[in-house]
Amino acid sequence: MSSRINTILIIGATAGIGEAFTRRFHAMGKKVIGTGRNQEKLSSLANELPGLETRQFDISDLAALPTSVKGILNDFPFLDTVLITAGTQLCYNFFDPSSATPDSINTGITTNLTAPALLIRLFAPHLLQLASKGTETTLFMTSSSLGYVPLSFYPTYCAAKSGVQSLVKILRQQLAFAPNGENMRVVEIVPPYTDTGLDKAHREATIAMQGGPEKAFPAMPLGEFVDKFFESLEQPGPDGKIKKEIGVSFGEMGVDTWRDSFGKVYEQMGIST
Repeated sequence: MSSRINTILIIGATAGIGEAFTRRFHAMGKKVIGTGRNQEKLSSLANELPGLETRQFDISDLAALPTSVKGILNDFPFLDTVLITAGTQLCYNFFDPSSATPDSINTGITTNLTAPALLIRLFAPHLLQLASKGTETTLFMTSSSLGYVPLSFYPTYCAAKSGVQSLVKILRQQLAFAPNGENMRVVEIVPPYTDTGLDKAHREATIAMQGGPEKAFPAMPLGEFVDKFFESLEQPGPDGKIKKEIGVSFGEMGVDTWRDSFGKVYEQMGIST
């Protein structure tokens, strides 16, 4: 199924899952454009990966998103795939106001939910236009297994990722009524707890909350997640096309549980999700 991807934009390419995807898609011979806030990291990646294109922008700067996206689409008019994976994670307790500031909570919602919604609004018409001309296009949105099974450590993160999975389903419903949209696919990436720097600032605290290393939920090594993701990417869904969700481990369980329950409600209503 990766054969449908020729030119891919990865938003959040300088760390964690986004960086790993950037490296893998580049190794597959795809034209890759990576974005991130840190220009030094972008430059380092570009030096290491010949042909990699980079653009610096911060998705939490909502006012700048239209200009940033317009510049990318002007430079890469045949961009057929967009993968949104940038995010942030905050660990706090509502009963301890000192554990989070209003600004930090707002930043989490902005980065993890508001910005992806605005990016969908900016990129979806472009992808649909290409699709209507016969090009297969794909929008990948990264949610989380915590969007399906929220845990107390990350109130805003879990809520925002639940919002992302809702946005994906709503976008599919709207796409079903879009003219000539059969070549466009909206894919939700659902990682399990993966060993990246996302939780670096609070990992020890959350391990302690779970009763120590012996009881804490283990993180999947990043390389293992990436291998499993790309293995699943090549496997077609029930309709013979790229899967609507690519969940790994606990993420796959969340997707399957949803499909076997609420997904059937939508089927009865004749709504595409």
